[in-house]
Amino acid sequence: MRLFVGIKAGCGEYLTALQEQLKKAGRGRFTRPENLHITLKFLGEQPPSAVVEICEAIAEAGGEPFELEIGGARMFNRNGILSADVLGETHKLGALAQRLDAALEKRGYPRETRPYKPHITLARDFRPDGDIGGILPGQRRFTVNEVILFESRREEGRLVYAPLYSYRLRKR
Repeated sequence: MRLFVGIKAGCGEYLTALQEQLKKAGRGRFTRPENLHITLKFLGEQPPSAVVEICEAIAEAGGEPFELEIGGARMFNRNGILSADVLGETHKLGALAQRLDAALEKRGYPRETRPYKPHITLARDFRPDGDIGGILPGQRRFTVNEVILFESRREEGRLVYAPLYSYRLRKR
């Protein structure tokens, strides 16, 4: 099982409209709307027996709901990853990622060594025809209420991120 822990991207209609604008500004493999998310921790190939302890780590990391905003579109790296910036209470998002990393490390999973850079992948292998900086005119805010364990798999040739477990964030 190929697993990752993440957050469903809010503002789905807005992100879909953004992707439509970007399709006019370049070429690439665009993320299907139902797969738009923010990754907290990529776990890679894991045996089915690992799901229970990963779910326990998610619950241990816990936390309260917080607000995020979708910012401007940009190239995430030189490999053609086009992403939307994540703004707002990113310190709370980063703290959640650190707590999750620590809870998973207790269970034998390696700690992340790279700095956490939250983003929403809009397209892969994107080749812009020009400047894409002004395509996202404003910001959209959404509340993060849950953390999800996803399985990444192929169904009928399409990439599907299937939720296996959802932990609801709670106010204390």
